[in-house]
Amino acid sequence: MDQSFAAGIRGDVGKWKVDFSNSYGKNTFNYYVDKTLNASLEAASPTKFDAGGFGQSQNSTNLSFSRYYDKVLSGFSLALGSEYRIDHYTLAAGEEASWQNSGPKIFSVDSAFDDNGGFTGLDTTYRPGGAQGFPGFRPDNMVNAYRSNLGAYIDLELDITRALTAAAAARFEKYSDFGNALTGKFALRYAINEKYALRASYNTGFRAPSLAQINFNSVYTNVVGGKVQDQYLAKNNSPVTRALGIPNLKQERSQSFSVGFTAKPSTNLAFTIDAYRVIVYDRIVLTGIFEANDTTVWGNALNDIGVVGAQFFTNALTTRSQGIDAIATYTKPLSASSRIQASLGVNLNQMTLDSIKTSEKLSGMQDIYFGAREKSFLLASASPSKINLTLDYRVNKFSVNLRFVRFGKVTLVDWIGTDDVYKARTTTDLALSYNVTKSAELTLGGSNILNVYPTKQDIETESGGRWDSVQMGFNGAMWFARLRWKF
Repeated sequence: MDQSFAAGIRGDVGKWKVDFSNSYGKNTFNYYVDKTLNASLEAASPTKFDAGGFGQSQNSTNLSFSRYYDKVLSGFSLALGSEYRIDHYTLAAGEEASWQNSGPKIFSVDSAFDDNGGFTGLDTTYRPGGAQGFPGFRPDNMVNAYRSNLGAYIDLELDITRALTAAAAARFEKYSDFGNALTGKFALRYAINEKYALRASYNTGFRAPSLAQINFNSVYTNVVGGKVQDQYLAKNNSPVTRALGIPNLKQERSQSFSVGFTAKPSTNLAFTIDAYRVIVYDRIVLTGIFEANDTTVWGNALNDIGVVGAQFFTNALTTRSQGIDAIATYTKPLSASSRIQASLGVNLNQMTLDSIKTSEKLSGMQDIYFGAREKSFLLASASPSKINLTLDYRVNKFSVNLRFVRFGKVTLVDWIGTDDVYKARTTTDLALSYNVTKSAELTLGGSNILNVYPTKQDIETESGGRWDSVQMGFNGAMWFARLRWKF
């Protein structure tokens, strides 16, 4: 369930423009497991379980001031402000039957013999605990975590001449759990003439680990090689990760560079093209699965939990992305009350990964720490190509928006090490809008209206189904109605 609320006020104080606002958002997600059982409860087991869930809320209060000085060179803009944000993350346990293990009840006993027919003992299989398919969150999984963040920024933009503009910005943030951060930006724009301009920018960035990355933990059921297994996603600061010498999560830092060209050769036509490079240091990733039977690594830590493997979030590597963004827009008035607009956007992107950094205890285990499968999912998050064509027609109170999006080919590695190739796909979105009044607009439409799906796979996908959530996802067509009201 999603909830959000925002309110604010704008006005002038002397020669300053002032903006004060507060926004609140909350998202909660709860799991219910139906048509299954807790085998350890035998006949007493229910067939439907409340497995618990998690939630995230954020409240931000912003105050900003801006002013324009027309007598400083060719013009000078100054903006400054501050933000205070509170984050809250919770993880709630499910009902007891969803996670309970009522004791080792024997399900089957098979005699075991060696090659010479000698008896070697009994192979005993026990009934597992917890809701089969998705064990509920346990009381020791529960989380109630807060973070506060105070930020302040200043933004300067100076028209040195009519042709040359320079901009600089800095932001300072103080986190309740991650100390201080200072980031900045510098940009230049040079207008060759009224139709063409060059631009360039350099930015630094900072992202503290989310409260979910730090605190989420769960025992979950997975199917690997046709076998059902319980696995553990451990907290970054849990005893399990400490046993491996994994340090606390730290912030990601980034640098980005871009150069570009803008043009408006005619009243109707405009286009931009930018080349960029983004470097993210100490990127946070989810590791592969370390197996419990490797007692040299875990000891008996995982066997005590009753799982066959575990994974966790960690700062593992540096990523470098480079690419090109290009956008062209053509607008044609058809009459005094109508016009048509076409927009074409193209993104070409390439991501590369630096060598994996493990803890000393896991040295030499890079292929498990962040192996081919995990790398493929990270690389797929930055699609090598995406093309967007949008057609927008407006006449009086009525408008039609038609959009085609082509997603490039993506390759993932499945649980058994096979490449799952997802071929390029094109989706179609359509929205019809009508201004009922000057303040109200009604929109009817759909996303992926032709019901396009990713390439079907055979087995061993991440989701357990016929495809993974790549490119446009796997939910098919979605239809909606929206009423927008302006005050």
